[in-house]
Amino acid sequence: MKKLLISFSIVLIFSLACSDEAEIIEPVVSEDSIVFPFDSRDNGKFISIYRNYSESSIPITFVMSGAREVMKDSQNYDFCPDLLNIRNGISLEKWVVINLNLSIKPEDSVLNKNDHPNLVSYTLPIGTYVALLMDGDDCNNDHYHIFDIKTNDAISLD
Repeated sequence: MKKLLISFSIVLIFSLACSDEAEIIEPVVSEDSIVFPFDSRDNGKFISIYRNYSESSIPITFVMSGAREVMKDSQNYDFCPDLLNIRNGISLEKWVVINLNLSIKPEDSVLNKNDHPNLVSYTLPIGTYVALLMDGDDCNNDHYHIFDIKTNDAISLD
């Protein structure tokens, strides 16, 4: 009985540890823009390695807008008034901050590519998300990127 319990535990550990590999994406961040390689995806489980090819660190913030639902026509909505409030430290009632002032290090300063400081793993529920640059007094569409997660597949227990 003891051998069966130990065998079952080992199989369970390996099956949980080796399943559900996340896709790696590489958003590009510069002093005046942030670009993700998609505007929408079904699954919210992915790994981002933010790429900063400038010479200095760039702070970004990653937020969820709304209340766990995909905004209709989110790509055409003007997020600037809300994003300027976030930059100024004003809390917005229905927004959820995921990463606040995350400092994206320059690629030239990354000493070990296997331990990248700009790597962030996400497991996001359904909703509309905005990644935005935190520096600057003005706002335009290049200063943020919007994308929608269309299912709760990343957080389902199936």
